[in-house]
Amino acid sequence: MSTSNSGRRPEVVAIYYPHWHNYDHSSSWKGEGWTEWEGLKAAVPRFPGHHHPLKPTWGCFDESDPEWAAKEIDLAADHGIDVFMYDWYWYSGVRNMQEALEQGFLGAPNRGRMRFCLMWANHDRTDQFCPEPGARRNVWLPSRHSPRDINRVVDYCIEHYFREPNYWRVDGGLYFNIYQPVRFITEIGGPEATRGIFQAIDSRLEKEGLPPMHWAGMTKCPNEVHVLKDAGFKSTSRYNVNSAKPTRAIDFEDYEGVIEAHKEHWERMVATDLVNIPIITMGYDPTPRCRQDVPWPFTTPEYPYVSIITENTPERFKQLCQDAADSANSDPKSPPAVLI
Repeated sequence: MSTSNSGRRPEVVAIYYPHWHNYDHSSSWKGEGWTEWEGLKAAVPRFPGHHHPLKPTWGCFDESDPEWAAKEIDLAADHGIDVFMYDWYWYSGVRNMQEALEQGFLGAPNRGRMRFCLMWANHDRTDQFCPEPGARRNVWLPSRHSPRDINRVVDYCIEHYFREPNYWRVDGGLYFNIYQPVRFITEIGGPEATRGIFQAIDSRLEKEGLPPMHWAGMTKCPNEVHVLKDAGFKSTSRYNVNSAKPTRAIDFEDYEGVIEAHKEHWERMVATDLVNIPIITMGYDPTPRCRQDVPWPFTTPEYPYVSIITENTPERFKQLCQDAADSANSDPKSPPAVLI
């Protein structure tokens, strides 16, 4: 990836969804030993050329095992990925899926080859794994926010993550992304109250000998950015671009159109008041989370019964990567990274 207009190349940050190991909540919700691998193993092809079930080269490995985490680190670092952004789940102190990071990645002997950071997936935890179409989803863990709770989040992160030498810093700040930032801001009292809480957190971090926070927010809406800025957020990003259409289709999305949707999104976000880290989406196929007996094409667009991205060839993905680098290089706010 070419260098940016600040004289250095943007770092490459890969979102890491840590659902490939068993943990107590998964056994309670779905059965003993259940992981995301079960859906992948049971997936069926929906149309000619649909490559399911996939057979991973490494088999269905345990990402919470430091030996396996070490293999992932080497694979990523050898191919230009600088940072793993771990999806992180916290529900008023109840955590799950953190074993991949805390036992696997942080226990790996080669952990120094990679940096890491957190994206607080602060949405309700619902059962989206082979649900009945049209049925209300079972909420396993609701997400709620309060000033007390965000301080507990920071306490936990100071103890377990922020002091680690390979925790990712942006402009000297501890990078911490929030998936639903507007909901978070609203529930803890609005932008002014949020900014005050953030300032108090920075003061506490200084006393702990740590740098201030770099709060980032996931959003696809340019008109939300002023709320984030007023609250004290430093940057934005987006989890993925999985459709080229305002209304989701229920069959196919050609990758060429999705590439154009990426460019349009980057252009809209560059015009906002906060620096935006461009997102790159490699593909999108949620059918391993769909019931096998639901016929294709799906009739009502509701996750996971939505469209599949097709024709996302390596050549097209390479072009999207280059387009993202070009976008970052031409952005006067010099985004520090691109996000995959």
